[in-house]
Amino acid sequence: MRPPNPCSSWLPAARALLAGAALAALAACSRPPAEPIPVLMYHHVAPDPGRDVWTVSTDEFRRQIAALKAAGYETVLPGELRAGGARPAKPIVITFDDGLLSTLGEAEPILREAGFRAINYLITGFVADVPANRMKYGTYDCLSWEEVRAMQSRGTFVFGIHSHSHAQQPARLAQEAAECRRTFQDKTGLDALDFCYPYGRAPESLVAAVSNAGYRTAMVCEDRRFVPGPGADWLRIPRVSVYGGHHEFSATPPVRAGPGAVGAEVRNAGVPLPVRGVLRDAATRRAWTFQPPGRLGPAPQAWRWTDLPADLDPASLQVEIWEQNGLFRYFP
Repeated sequence: MRPPNPCSSWLPAARALLAGAALAALAACSRPPAEPIPVLMYHHVAPDPGRDVWTVSTDEFRRQIAALKAAGYETVLPGELRAGGARPAKPIVITFDDGLLSTLGEAEPILREAGFRAINYLITGFVADVPANRMKYGTYDCLSWEEVRAMQSRGTFVFGIHSHSHAQQPARLAQEAAECRRTFQDKTGLDALDFCYPYGRAPESLVAAVSNAGYRTAMVCEDRRFVPGPGADWLRIPRVSVYGGHHEFSATPPVRAGPGAVGAEVRNAGVPLPVRGVLRDAATRRAWTFQPPGRLGPAPQAWRWTDLPADLDPASLQVEIWEQNGLFRYFP
């Protein structure tokens, strides 16, 4: 009598396991790639931005948030992105750097009205215990720990860390990374798992320190959308800079500029900023984009759209000026 084959008991299970792994791999390959997600970077919001490129006017901020909501965007937080799971159909992350007082007085009411949430990155060395001892980062008033706790409890804002000193030296920032988390926990009773690199610079030594300190996400700049999923660098999340300052846009009526081409002269009498041009046909709502080579400022720029349909009537065309990623319109 032949002895039983010792492999016979585990062979079917092994085959089933391999088949399951193959199916999982096939499903992963057939899964559509993750859509890029805009992560907006704000700093200061004020009624009069003047010529400060990092100060967005209150009215403009309100208009931008309304436009994002009308476009169907829903906010998510960095930690929610990292955790995975179900996401809105059109997710967007809104971030604020420096922990400024204007996030309380100007930004929070507008965000709350829209049902949006945002993360606010604190420079812990500039956060006083109470408003009476308020500190400044440059010319800007900063939040106090008392205000941070109150904002956190209301839920529109959560908080992350933007270093203790906002120093330019990566070695110093690396030394501060863990201590900032301890400070935040001491002052709020909550953990901070999200970091934002001062000046957007993230050399390997600093990224390693941030990771070792226990942060789960970290922000840079780079002015592009973030693609989550396998292979994503969660400690170097790029953000779209939202530029502020006073702006005064103008555009001449579109005119024919050759076969299949239309042109217009466009300028911005205020603070120069990167934009996207859109030529829209009012009759059909068709639109064509133009990416200017540089920031739009006081010097007039000649914008030219080519390869257009021959039946376009210039009288029905309108020039629009949009944020560089097409997230919201600046003009008209």
